[in-house]
Amino acid sequence: MWTRALLKANAKDILRRSYWRVFLACLIVSLLCGGDFNLNYRFGADSAPSGLPEGAASIAGSAGFPFSALVPLLLPIILGVGVFALLLLLAAVLCWGILVTPVIQVGQARYLTENRSGPASLGVLFSGFTRGYWNTVGVMFFMNLKVFLWSLLLIIPGIVKSYQYRFIPFLLAENPDLTADRAFEICTMMTDGEKWNIFVLDLSFFGWNLLGLLLFGVGVVFVDPYVKTTEAELYAAMRAKVIASGYVTEAELTGQS
Repeated sequence: MWTRALLKANAKDILRRSYWRVFLACLIVSLLCGGDFNLNYRFGADSAPSGLPEGAASIAGSAGFPFSALVPLLLPIILGVGVFALLLLLAAVLCWGILVTPVIQVGQARYLTENRSGPASLGVLFSGFTRGYWNTVGVMFFMNLKVFLWSLLLIIPGIVKSYQYRFIPFLLAENPDLTADRAFEICTMMTDGEKWNIFVLDLSFFGWNLLGLLLFGVGVVFVDPYVKTTEAELYAAMRAKVIASGYVTEAELTGQS
């Protein structure tokens, strides 16, 4: 039987020897998978000048060049190029979110699992691209789709499903060849009767995250290794639960060599 205190104590023990490595791993995943980092660009009086320079405008005006007549002709072209560029950007973001982000999340789960017993290589974060790639993409896509569709009913069902499928990235990290149906079955068995306890565990980090937000949001980055390492400890407890029940064998969740 796991407790919040036990999981957090185990996580702290692990981080005493590996905090900065886990910090770097979490930072890489956050940057690649859409963290809270963004660049703010300032447009205004100090940015690039808009329109024609004053001298050029006066010359054009004296030459009688009809710039105002070109605006109605150029505006549809400019808008068309803008819309096309926006669609390309949205397509790129969508492809990245389906084909790259979930695989890195599975790699992070494997990294955290391996780091429990000893130093893990940062290359593990990208291990999902070398084995079971398309299966990982498919299973993670169906997981996210299920959570999204349940969220359309109401927010609460979507939250419940997100907890029900919480450990699918960890399962795929151990066995990238798991089918979607089997991954959902095992994860449902893991979280059966545990969803509320997991929610309370997540809630116990509220104070840490609030403190991180008060430090201009930067502090959250330093709390993330603690949260993620604790989650890996929780997965280990859930894994032991289903193996002890006989529902899953060690061979099925044997990890990766």
